[in-house]
Amino acid sequence: MAPDIVNLELHRIDSATDTSERSRTRRKSSRTSAQHALDLRILGVCGGSGLNELNYALVHYRQDAPNAPLRVEMLQHCKIPIPSMVRNPILDLLREVPRKPSVILRLNALLGHMFSKGIQSFCQRYSHLPTSIHLVGTYAPDLRRLGLPETDNTNSHLLGWNTVVTAETGITAVSDFSVTEFGLTRPSIPPIAFVDRLLLRHPTKFRVCLDIEELANISFIPGLVDYASHPTISRDCGPGSLLIDYAMRYCTSNDQSEDYNGKFGSEGQVNQVVVDRFLRTHDYFYTAPPLSMAREMFGDHEAQRLIDECIYLNMSNADIIATTTRITAQNMLKQYLRLLQLCFPLGQKVDELFICGPSARNMNLIDYLEKELPESVVTKPLDDLGIPGDANEAVCCAHLALEAVLGQATTSVTTPSSPGDALQGKIVHGTNWEELLKHISLFSEGELLHVTKDVRVAWNHETTIKGRGIRNPP
Repeated sequence: MAPDIVNLELHRIDSATDTSERSRTRRKSSRTSAQHALDLRILGVCGGSGLNELNYALVHYRQDAPNAPLRVEMLQHCKIPIPSMVRNPILDLLREVPRKPSVILRLNALLGHMFSKGIQSFCQRYSHLPTSIHLVGTYAPDLRRLGLPETDNTNSHLLGWNTVVTAETGITAVSDFSVTEFGLTRPSIPPIAFVDRLLLRHPTKFRVCLDIEELANISFIPGLVDYASHPTISRDCGPGSLLIDYAMRYCTSNDQSEDYNGKFGSEGQVNQVVVDRFLRTHDYFYTAPPLSMAREMFGDHEAQRLIDECIYLNMSNADIIATTTRITAQNMLKQYLRLLQLCFPLGQKVDELFICGPSARNMNLIDYLEKELPESVVTKPLDDLGIPGDANEAVCCAHLALEAVLGQATTSVTTPSSPGDALQGKIVHGTNWEELLKHISLFSEGELLHVTKDVRVAWNHETTIKGRGIRNPP
């Protein structure tokens, strides 16, 4: 008889959490506080500026005691398309915001309804009761750049979208995240990158995380031995899928919105003259691409001007996609090398480059990066850590919601003894809020909870067979 397949908590041998001292602490704390262990199911929901789909990840968090490792198990993840009848009115209002700020009230109501209906669809798909989910974290980074409030703003009396989410689902909702390190707010560190740092930090290895969403983000994560002198550097570095998705919609008359696996672009020829001219004109190190690229199909902006140039040169649709893909890849490499040179000592070596995000499966992008990067740089999918690359942003969103609630719930009754890392967010209380507070109070035993640095991801048996260099934790 074949053995039952069970979930095993595993981590890489070279993981930053692989120390015997921490293992002893976990065993001790589990014996003393198991009855009050943290046990929460959190749903992360992310939407980009294009609003083509919502990205979901339901994550199970368990922790025996505050000083024990935080165990993370992803239960389900998926993407659900946003219907045009929901999406189009929101896009219309987004175009009006710069000229008519008063539409924000209506816009937040529509965004909240979009998120809540998406959450309900997710629950129906996987047969979950909303009451079985303790928290939901919503995140739309590109919309936040427009200054849209996600929760109630008592000064402006604007209805934030998370208020609608909680009203329609009953679930406590968390959003509008910010990072505080040693008592100082660090708006330059994207919250998603902060979570990536928690997952990727290694005792000695210098790692980089390239997250290719609509915009690309690069995070340089020095090992623990170098952290004091070289902190994490993270920043958006230009288009990720923006230009490619725009070109795909144009070249296929809106029939396709992405070049899945890079197949379409692989059939075309790159016009290097167009690539070099475009990158000379647009330096994304200083100026981020306009978000209107993802929201407007036809408009006077960079993506359309690029396509117009390609059409003028009688380039085929496949050549347009191939050229647009090369612009994206070459720019990411350019910003990677520039940031490495400017922010770290001369000759700094990168040991591992983790690639995630929806466009991490576009082999035209990945093949170019692997060809141009030094041979010493090992490229890996984020899947090696037990988190599917497509789900990274949603998993990070769930983690942000967890840490924000743990920190703020205990700060309300405890005065911090010393500054430290903290994740802040705005919380809209759901029907389960009082029960959730009681659970956190029993877990914390009245102490302030800081951000957990020892995070371990649970892999299932199938992933174990496919993985390398992994073992059961002590």
